[in-house]
Amino acid sequence: MAKRIVTIKKPLQSGASTGGLSLAGRLAYRLNHRRAISGVAALFLAFFFLVAPVCAAGTGIEPADAQLILTLKRGVEMVMENNLDVRIERSGPDIALARARSASGIYNAELYAEAKRADARTPLSARSSAAAGGLTSTKSETYSFSTGYKGKTSLGTSYTLDLKDDSSADTFNRFNEQYTSFSGVTVTQPLLKDFGSDANDQLINIARKDVEISLHAFKGSAIDVLSNYGLAYWELIRSREEVRVRASNLELSESLLEFARKKLKAGAASQLDVTRAEAAAAARRAALLTAGKALKDSERALKLLITKDAYAIRDTEIVPIEAVSVVPVVADLDESIRQAVEARPDYLEARAQITKSGYKVRYAENQTYPRVDIESSYGYSGLGTTFGESVRGMDSNPQWMVGLVVRYPLGNDTANGDLSAARVESAQLLFRLKKIEQGIVLELDGAIKELKDARERAANAKVSVGLAGRTLKAEQEKYAAGLSTIYDVLRVQDELAQAQLVELAAIVDYNEAVIKYNKVKGTLLDDWGVVVADGAEAR
Repeated sequence: MAKRIVTIKKPLQSGASTGGLSLAGRLAYRLNHRRAISGVAALFLAFFFLVAPVCAAGTGIEPADAQLILTLKRGVEMVMENNLDVRIERSGPDIALARARSASGIYNAELYAEAKRADARTPLSARSSAAAGGLTSTKSETYSFSTGYKGKTSLGTSYTLDLKDDSSADTFNRFNEQYTSFSGVTVTQPLLKDFGSDANDQLINIARKDVEISLHAFKGSAIDVLSNYGLAYWELIRSREEVRVRASNLELSESLLEFARKKLKAGAASQLDVTRAEAAAAARRAALLTAGKALKDSERALKLLITKDAYAIRDTEIVPIEAVSVVPVVADLDESIRQAVEARPDYLEARAQITKSGYKVRYAENQTYPRVDIESSYGYSGLGTTFGESVRGMDSNPQWMVGLVVRYPLGNDTANGDLSAARVESAQLLFRLKKIEQGIVLELDGAIKELKDARERAANAKVSVGLAGRTLKAEQEKYAAGLSTIYDVLRVQDELAQAQLVELAAIVDYNEAVIKYNKVKGTLLDDWGVVVADGAEAR
C-alpha cells in the first residue's frame, strides 16, 4: 500500500513587499516625513514626531525565549505533517483500501483436504443374528479421504474439483479392506437470483466506492483544517498589528503628557491638560493590555493547528511574516461554480454515494427473483481391494448428474422490503446532491461579494488613514502654537489609531475572504499546493 506524504507543489503568492515596516510603522513613517515647521511649533513637532514614533517603532510585544518565523506556506506544511485531526482522518482511505482488498477475497479459490476415520458396532435383531450365524452385532471400520479445489466466479458460478477415496472393512468381509474412489467436477450455476456481477460484485463495488468516498472525506477534512489554519494565521497578524497600533497610540499620549508637564512648569498649560493626558495614557495602556491578551489567545489557537506537541512550543513566539496587503483576486461566479462541481469534496462525495446506492438497488432487485439453479456433476468412480486398483478402474466407470433446483419464496417480504428501502435511499441522496448544488451557488455568490466588499473597505480605509494622519499633524501644529487644546490632540490621535485599526481589519478581512472563497470553491488544496492522490496517501 502506498504511503501518504505531504508535499507542496508550488510556492504561495504573498502581497507586495512593505520594506520591513508594519502597518503602524508605515503610518508613522508618513507622519515623520513632512516639511519642516519653524519656531516653537518646530521644536514641539521635532520632539513629538521624532521621539515618540521612534519609541512606537517597537512591537509592543514582550520577546519570548524562542521564535518561530512562519510563512503561510511553511504553516501549511506543518499542518499537514502535525495536525492531529489531519492525522486521524488520513487513516480513513487506508482503512477503506484494506476493506476493499478484503471484499475482493470472495473470489479467492480454496484448496481443501479432509481425512476421517469412523468405527461402528451395530447390534443385530434375533432374525439377523440367526442369519449371521449367531452373531449379536457387527463391526465396521471406515477411512475417508478427500481433497480438491473450489471457488466462485462473478457470474455466480460455484465449482468444485475433488478426489475422494473411502476404504471400509467390516464383519461380513472378514475385515478385508475395500476401496471406493471418485474424481470429478461439480458445478452450480444460478440463472435468476444471485446471477451476474450486479449480485456477486456488490460488496466489491461498494468497498471500492468507499475508497473514493473516504478520499473525498479526507480532502474535505484537510480543507476544513487548512482553512481554519489560514484564518488563524491572519487573526494572529491582526492581533500583532493591533498591538503595534495600540503601542504607538500609547507612546503618542505619553509624549504628549510629558510635553504638557513641561508646559505646566513653564506656566503655559493648566493642570487640567496634564490630567487629561494622564487619563488618556491610562486608558490606552489598558487597551494595549487587552490587545496583548488577544494576541496570546490568537497565538495559542494557531499553535493548536500546526503542532503535535503543544507543550514543546508553549513558550515559543510565532511571528507571521506574510505582507499585510491586498492582492487582487479575479472571481467570476459561473467559472467558480464550474470549478466547485469539479473540485468540492462534499459534492464529489455525494455523487459517489449515489453511485454506491445504485449498486445496492441493483443487488436488491436481483434478490427479489426466485432461485433457479442448474446443478451438474461429472466424474469417474472405481472399486478395488487396494487404492491403486480402485483408481485404475475409474476410467471405465463414468458418472454424471444434471438437475434444476427451483425455490420460490411465498410473499418475498424480505427482498421486496430491502428493494423499497434501497430505492428510497437512492432518491434521498439525489435530494442531498441538489441541496449541495444550491448551497454551492449561494455560498460562492456570498464569498465573491465579500471579496469585493472587503477590497473596497481596504481601499477606503487607506484613504482614511492618510487623511487622519494629516489631520493629526495639523492639530499638533495648532497645539504647539497655542491654537488648540490637548483634548483636541488626544481626540485626533484616537481617530488616527481607529483609522489604522479599520484599515488593518479591512486588509485582514480581505485575506480571510480569499481563503473562504477558495474553500467554498473547493480549490484550497490546489491553491496551497497540497495533493491527495487517488488510491494513495496525500502528497
